Amino acid sequence: MISEEYRGAKQWGRDKQAVFTVVWISFLSAAIATMVFFAFFDPVELGGILDEDFDISRDAGYAIGFFFFWVLCAFCSGVTAYLVRTAPRKRDGKHRRK
Repeated sequence: MISEEYRGAKQWGRDKQAVFTVVWISFLSAAIATMVFFAFFDPVELGGILDEDFDISRDAGYAIGFFFFWVLCAFCSGVTAYLVRTAPRKRDGKHRRK
């Protein structure tokens, strides 16, 4: 039996929350991109276009495509998160008019 008392969910730090948000959003985006891309293209035929001697199975092609899209989406999401976090802050909601 556990004698410690539950003290509620532990709050994540701002940086940790940003990293996991980028990872999760890029994962979902990569899943959708993979489904859409491979609805039109066959990975076996794409491997044949690149090199005649390049044999790849469909499963390997899907996996490579998914991880490619995941890295691409993670990069885009990471840049977006960086730009949002480093943007200059507005001054107390007051805007100067000229």
